[in-house]
Amino acid sequence: MTEVDSELVQQTFTAILQHLVDHGWAPHYTQLAAEFTISTEDARLALIEAAKIGIGCWTSPGTDQVGSWAPFNNTPTHYLVSVEGERRWFGQCGLEVNAIRWLFPGKEVLIETRDLATVEPIRIRYKDEKILEITPHTTVGHINNPMWKWPEIPTPEN
Repeated sequence: MTEVDSELVQQTFTAILQHLVDHGWAPHYTQLAAEFTISTEDARLALIEAAKIGIGCWTSPGTDQVGSWAPFNNTPTHYLVSVEGERRWFGQCGLEVNAIRWLFPGKEVLIETRDLATVEPIRIRYKDEKILEITPHTTVGHINNPMWKWPEIPTPEN
């Protein structure tokens, strides 16, 4: 396969996200090859192409392994995520992590982190669109770059 089939790329993108939801970690491309009954090389290429579909998906630098798949991170971060009391997920960043609740409809999602400047604990609990807790109540999100500049922000690929 020289050119990756677009349907396979979309299936790969979705399978990686679903695997993260179900298990808390991303599959290796050999797992995808077995799931789709394709060669490991086709699965590897599909993973690489799937990472290019949207903002916030990339492989770990210098590898063909999933590094991050928005809103999840495949490696530990300080954004700890629990669903219905079970902690096994890591959020990608302080804003993306809040989107995880949409992947667990009807379930309570807890985000725990620390303020990067003060190291004080921060907790946010959701159930769907309802915010159940924000501690401390003064918690705010901050991005150092204005949104209009986001297309210019370098990613691990560039």
